[in-house]
Amino acid sequence: MLDIFISIACYRDPEIVPTIKDAFEKALNPRRLVFGVYAQMAEEDSKIDLSFLPEDQVRLMVKSHTRARGPAYARYIIYERLYRNELYYLQIDSHSRFVEGWDEQLVEMLSSLRANSVISTYPKGYQLGSDRLPQTGKVNVLKLKKIRAGVPVLTSYVDELDRPQRNMFWAAGFSFCYGAIFKVVPFDKNLKNLFWGEEFLMSLRFFTHNVRVYTPHKNVVFTLWSRNYRHTFWELKDQMNGRFEVHGLVSFLRLCKIGKLCGDEVFEKIDVEQITEDLERYGCGNKKSVEEYYERSGIGNLLGEENYRKLIDRIYFSLKLN
Repeated sequence: MLDIFISIACYRDPEIVPTIKDAFEKALNPRRLVFGVYAQMAEEDSKIDLSFLPEDQVRLMVKSHTRARGPAYARYIIYERLYRNELYYLQIDSHSRFVEGWDEQLVEMLSSLRANSVISTYPKGYQLGSDRLPQTGKVNVLKLKKIRAGVPVLTSYVDELDRPQRNMFWAAGFSFCYGAIFKVVPFDKNLKNLFWGEEFLMSLRFFTHNVRVYTPHKNVVFTLWSRNYRHTFWELKDQMNGRFEVHGLVSFLRLCKIGKLCGDEVFEKIDVEQITEDLERYGCGNKKSVEEYYERSGIGNLLGEENYRKLIDRIYFSLKLN
């Protein structure tokens, strides 16, 4: 049965094939895996050869890297065009490694929780060119780091857990849950070129929809934290004649609107439809309040220091959108 969908957004990453190969070879039951890959590649990049996989276990979409609009938008594309209602949904980076039997371990871990749960954290790192993964019983636990340019950003601390532990934050590079979760909290198509705010915004939306995030008590997935070996989508800034920054501004304003980070008066001079488009579908839920999330996560203690009107005006005028 093909019941574990693996979402991988890839921007010119040579680790994409080794990542998929490692996941396939180390799964206890590899026939249950389906890889949904949205690869944004340049002509000179190596071709993605996944011929070692059975044809029915890979859904590969390859587009020009010039059409990339950031990881949050790529994840929307994967869910909408490649996912076919598999029971489980695993989201990972295109540079990941796995422990033996990772599939069984994640399914067992999730089955110990309520159905409205997501297992997520920042994975431990692995080293490029090494087949050895770190041997440790301690895991990374997400926590609030600071407000960066108006956006809450995360970091982690190390702890030893004996069971999955409830957390207020979600990590984009490792997330495992039932696929039906994203029918309730769908990926937002209007977040082009958003990077730092993706994890905060999904954490907030999960909380207000009463979806619970848990830190795994075992290291099952690992990631390559170094970016030195690969391209990143920020290289497109110089090729888009200002449109890169415009997409980013619109997404930031949408984040502010959904997260109630500033009053509506900030948006008066900006007439951009994407800021308010489909907010009923892509906004917060009504199970819990935004204010309760800020109080419980500690974000509320830092927001008072931010002047969003000045921040948005500075970005707005720098782009000469007025």
